[in-house]
Amino acid sequence: MLEFVPIRPQYMDLIVSWVSDEKARCWLDLGHGRQELPTRNLYLMLTDARHHARLFRVPGSETLLGLVCLNDVTNEMGSADVWGVRAMSAAGPSHVSVAAFLLILASGFLDLGRHVIGSWIVEGNQLSIAMHRRLGLQETGRQRARHTMHGRHHDRLLFDITREEFCERFPQVPSEKGRIFRQCAPVSPTLEHEHV
Repeated sequence: MLEFVPIRPQYMDLIVSWVSDEKARCWLDLGHGRQELPTRNLYLMLTDARHHARLFRVPGSETLLGLVCLNDVTNEMGSADVWGVRAMSAAGPSHVSVAAFLLILASGFLDLGRHVIGSWIVEGNQLSIAMHRRLGLQETGRQRARHTMHGRHHDRLLFDITREEFCERFPQVPSEKGRIFRQCAPVSPTLEHEHV
């Protein structure tokens, strides 16, 4: 019901138009508190090995509907962070953003070996909060006054989901490479030394 498209230079003007739209831009942090980046810098960020970014569209359509991205996918502790932006002007099924997040989460767990994927949302962004809860991400805390929007400070709400939780909830959701969970047994790393 959805397909991913790799980031290519010819798509960058479109991506920049999405992330610079004030309706989306105010909720974002593209690193170090920046809410916009020059096109070249944004392209380098999205195609860097530390990030797994994809555009998404309905199969059979040429219309790109948005962008989803996993940050920090090379983290040796097996975590990552997810975020995305939807094209404000593009028509598409109402569930397409949920489907894009499901696919990128499945890819993070099954293709990229992540054990936990987190996210943050500016308090007050009710649509994103509802979507995260629908996807099974759990609220784990808040960062107080961490986000500046329209000259005011706002809290960021923290969410995450583990590999086991995602598997239990969505065992048949395929990754980008077509993998699905064969079993949902928890993966427990063996700890040789306990650090205090």
